[in-house]
Amino acid sequence: MNVLALLGSPRKGGNSEILADEVLWGAAEAGAGTAKVHLDDLWIRPIAEVMDNRAKREDTRSDDDFPGLLERFLDAQIVVFATPVYWAGVTAQTKCFIDRLSAYAWRPPYAERFKGKGYAVACTFAVKELEHGEWVTKPLQCCVDVLGGRYLGDVCASVYKKGAVREMADALHAARELGAKAVEQMQEPAG
Repeated sequence: MNVLALLGSPRKGGNSEILADEVLWGAAEAGAGTAKVHLDDLWIRPIAEVMDNRAKREDTRSDDDFPGLLERFLDAQIVVFATPVYWAGVTAQTKCFIDRLSAYAWRPPYAERFKGKGYAVACTFAVKELEHGEWVTKPLQCCVDVLGGRYLGDVCASVYKKGAVREMADALHAARELGAKAVEQMQEPAG
């Protein structure tokens, strides 16, 4: 089983990445292979105009880094979206990646490769109200449904200062547990 974390924050070594690393650690302890990608290191352009017919959509901007990352994404059985809340949603890096998926999600031969994949979310935000995590988790749950995947869970933390999540034992434990449980869930039949 392969688990791929897509890090949406432009800040390396930040709280979202730390939580993602804990999710990956839990997945590795459960026997999965793990990898992570910093979306900000790649040249992924925003989606261009697409056709009304989903099955015939073309990615007219496929001259960037997206096609290579798409293959890594499709090869993973579990994808972890790790992103802080930026202005009531995911980061632009994360949103750009998700938008580009729509050029492939319904087009043969890609369509079948999207179905049944597992997804988890690691989210951080700088305010005290925990419901701010829903600005990321709820839209991503909708994306998972559209892609025919399985939402395996999330871990969210209210934290601002870079690296401060390392002092939040409950959040770190929850992230490791999410990684392990995600692997276990994907080994069970969907139902």
